[in-house]
Amino acid sequence: MEASNKPLFSIMGDSISTYAGCNPEGYDVFYEGERRAATGVCSASDTWWARMVDLLGGRLLSNASFSGSMVEGAGFPAGDSQERVEALGNGDLAPDAIVVFMGINDYGWGGAKAQAAAGARAVPEQSRRKESERRVAGRAEEGAIKGFAKAYSSMLLRIRERYPEADVWCCTLCPGRVAGKNAPTFAWRLRGVPLESYNDAIRSAAVEHGCGLVDFAAYGLDYDAIDGTHPTKAGMRQLAAMAVDSISSQCGFASCEVSLLEDAYDGFSLRSRNWCEKNDCIGCACAKATGNAWYLVCENEEGSSL
Repeated sequence: MEASNKPLFSIMGDSISTYAGCNPEGYDVFYEGERRAATGVCSASDTWWARMVDLLGGRLLSNASFSGSMVEGAGFPAGDSQERVEALGNGDLAPDAIVVFMGINDYGWGGAKAQAAAGARAVPEQSRRKESERRVAGRAEEGAIKGFAKAYSSMLLRIRERYPEADVWCCTLCPGRVAGKNAPTFAWRLRGVPLESYNDAIRSAAVEHGCGLVDFAAYGLDYDAIDGTHPTKAGMRQLAAMAVDSISSQCGFASCEVSLLEDAYDGFSLRSRNWCEKNDCIGCACAKATGNAWYLVCENEEGSSL
């Protein structure tokens, strides 16, 4: 297929979807410097989104991903900001397809107020707290999931209004597993709101705005991640395989090999399991970190017996 005839894809995401030199100037990036070697993601072609676009027979128009960003927020760099939506286009070119993979930072912080109060980098300037006013994030505030659902729906409305001809695909959130571990490591209720509540909000918003759904969570698989969140090269292949399998089964994009998903998980035992019954991870000795430098990791070795 001639390059000019290939569908144009744009990506709306967070750190998982960044790569040095591939995002708009000034955007924070995770996959740069030593992190590339540590994760094995050593070129843009190793990323989940580049593999997905290639396997679906498309080409990238814009990757408007910003490391650390949430969907919810009072302005840029929140996903629910017009600046982020505008970055999905490129000059006079508009995307044919937009893939949205965001929300893990909303889950990790438990709400935009907590992120702002902690003084995180990816916070709208007008919301940023002074150092003397900062506080440590704890349990999610009441209504956190409602705030996320409202922001996600608003983001899709902005995207739909700006790019009415584009196919929009919303990805649910799925658990990462610390690289090298043979048992689940994901913290399913980090701040008291289950991950699945965020996914239900994504599913509902996708239906409300007529978007396609890439339901990563429905596969029931963990992906390989250097720190439990950021994919290794293997984890990128796994995310790409699920995305391609989902999208190609729902529409007429270029076909892919049936073995794509099997190949990505060859040698991995990464079936997801939510085996902890606690209401949240705050104060738990098994939680790697739940404060401002949080990790979505449970270190309870009992999970290895499952």
